[in-house]
This record gives sequence, C-alpha cells and structure tokens, in this order.
Amino acid sequence: IDSVRGIVIHWTGNAGTSAVQNRNYFESLKEQAEPRKYASAHYIIDLDGSVLQCVPENEIAYHAGSVFYLDGIEKRLGGYPNAHTIGIELCHPKADGVFTKETYDSAVELTAVLLKKYALNPQKDIYRHFDITGKICPKYFVENASAWKGFRSDVEKYLIGIQ
Repeated sequence: IDSVRGIVIHWTGNAGTSAVQNRNYFESLKEQAEPRKYASAHYIIDLDGSVLQCVPENEIAYHAGSVFYLDGIEKRLGGYPNAHTIGIELCHPKADGVFTKETYDSAVELTAVLLKKYALNPQKDIYRHFDITGKICPKYFVENASAWKGFRSDVEKYLIGIQ
C-alpha cells in the first residue's frame, strides 16, 4: 500500500459463516484456474467479535477493486482504491446483514484504531464498499442509511476516547 487514505467496511455476504471460513475461502482462490477471481481483506471480524488479520496492513488486499468507480472516488483514493485502503469484512448471522453486537462493537473499535494510526478523519475516510463501486455492500449499512451514520458516529466517539 502506497499510503492509507481510507478504511472500507464490507459484509461477508454469506450468513452464519465464521471469520476462519471466509479467510479459507479467500485462500482457496489461489488454487483457481484462469480466469482467476481475486478477493481478500485485511481483517475479518467474526460473529463473536474476534478479529482475524488476513493480510498485513502494508500489503494490498483485493476488497474494493472494480472496472468502474463512483464519481470522485479516484480523486480521493487513487485510480486503484485497493492500493490506498484497509478492508474490513464483517460476519453476520442472517441474510438481512444485521451484525451481532459483538461484531459491531469490534468493528467500531478496529476502525477507530486504524483511523488514529493513519491520521484519518472519521467523517470523510470511512467508506462502505458501496461508496466506492456501487455494490450493495455491506447490505445492512446500504439499506439503512441511519445505521451507517450511527456506525460512523460510534467510531468517532470511540476515537475521541482513545486520543
């Protein structure tokens, strides 16, 4: 990663699976024949709130790439946003994408810690995958704008508490 300009929040999209199962899926992609599918994340947060790091923060994870980016994203995150963002996948128990309290709380904490580490702004530098590519990810935060606003607010409150 050249420089971290943002934190991108995702959902795993497969209800009831664990962080380890999702990490194993990412690892299995290495064994695919051409054409390969690339997918990974720096972190996956499990249903119980435990955090699994999959990719070192100084390496690119394939979590927000696309052939098309929404207006203004390339100016903010460069022509290839994966080269400037940390990706966090959130496990969820049901298809509606609502996160467990444990997953949510860990996501708030991890996001705040990363914002502080990279001197990022909680109101400008936290993205949903949706904000970059238009993909409905994380579903719950895309379909519930107030929940997304609340998440960013909770991150900001946590960040203020650790400064």
